[in-house]
Amino acid sequence: MASVETWAIVVAAGEGTRLGSDLPKAFVGLGGKPLLAHAIELLDDHPAVDRIVLVVPEEWQEPATLLADELVAGKVADAVNGGATRAHSVAAGLARVPEEAGVVLVHDAARPLATAELVDRVLAGLVDADGAVPGVPVTDTVKRVAQGRVEGTLDRSSLVAVQTPQAFRAESLRAAYAGASDLGSATDCASLLEQAGLPVAVVDGDPRNLKVTTAADLERAEGELAR
Repeated sequence: MASVETWAIVVAAGEGTRLGSDLPKAFVGLGGKPLLAHAIELLDDHPAVDRIVLVVPEEWQEPATLLADELVAGKVADAVNGGATRAHSVAAGLARVPEEAGVVLVHDAARPLATAELVDRVLAGLVDADGAVPGVPVTDTVKRVAQGRVEGTLDRSSLVAVQTPQAFRAESLRAAYAGASDLGSATDCASLLEQAGLPVAVVDGDPRNLKVTTAADLERAEGELAR
């Protein structure tokens, strides 16, 4: 793609109840700093990212802004309240992205081990697609289940587990959101593009890029950082 302005939306509005913390998930500590700090530093340091919007729980806008200031993250443009679901939170962030932006990156603060190389790969995936997502092969046997009984076994050779960051042409992401009939059911932005019939590329993900959901995940992430 020709050089365009790239904005990043960091989704950080989760409650963190499964972590057993009184803090929102994005503000739970990892490696001596909040989870959110890892996402901010990744995107603020990346040369392709121009500006960043943080989407945080209600009443956590000021702490998020103070954190960005403490990290001297000059690309953070705004911190906004999240919505009822992840998709609604992304929509809140997208509303702060200017119309002239050409590319939007969406990244979950719950994935603190994402790398600059992963950002590079999803951006490169937009060369001939409207969206690009990182995926890792599914190695476990996956079965379709209904009411506690197995209905079938899926062909895992065609399955990948999808991660963030995800990259999108801004106009395509806006169109997908505008045409969505049920934002609440969308577990990632790429699914909205799929519903709109827009092509989404898959690039190589990173097995280390785990999502922190439980205390065990946080412990694994600490171990990875220690390496």
